[in-house]
Amino acid sequence: MLLDKNLPLFAVALGISGIYLLSKPKTAFSAMSSRSSPYSTTEFENKEAEIIGNYLAHGVGGTTFRLPQSGDVLKIVSLENDGYDLEGQPNREQAEFIEDLWLKKLDGEKPFSSDFVEIKHYNRGYAGQKMVELVNSEDNYHPLKIGEKIAYWVMEYVPTIGNGEMTDARIRGAKMRLEEWADQKGYTLDDMHRANYGERENGSFVLFDGWPTKIEQ
Repeated sequence: MLLDKNLPLFAVALGISGIYLLSKPKTAFSAMSSRSSPYSTTEFENKEAEIIGNYLAHGVGGTTFRLPQSGDVLKIVSLENDGYDLEGQPNREQAEFIEDLWLKKLDGEKPFSSDFVEIKHYNRGYAGQKMVELVNSEDNYHPLKIGEKIAYWVMEYVPTIGNGEMTDARIRGAKMRLEEWADQKGYTLDDMHRANYGERENGSFVLFDGWPTKIEQ
């Protein structure tokens, strides 16, 4: 769902307690258990400031930036709007999927597939002024409003988008493993086209922007 564009680098200093941007909502998408909250204090959130810039891309779902200190990728999505005019449904489904896995990770589990992008931080809440300025300076496709419900996550950087040096057999095998893994988590996983997966430096397959849908019981 990402559209690669070569645009000038944009950098702005933001306080990272929620990237200056979040006030925490009182309720989740769905009922949450007594496990650790996605708002648990982390080293990421405790940093005094981070330079968020090096705009990467935007697409139907959200906007991505490269974090220059770590090299990781920050993705920001609206939970109210999307490029399909579905009032944020695809973004909510993707964010809820990642939140479910993130909560399990905070509980000490290892919920992620090695074929799925490594998630290093997750949070959600309401967009503040600095976040709105950051996104809207680069993305006119779906601009944010102050107070809009958003989610963001930090994930590993994928150096090669698409097939790279991977064989068709390796790609098919990874997609089959991902479908089985998602099914075990109670989801279907679609939109696994070459703009949404890539190749790590070690040659392994990684899906970074699939579309999860919760399986109705």
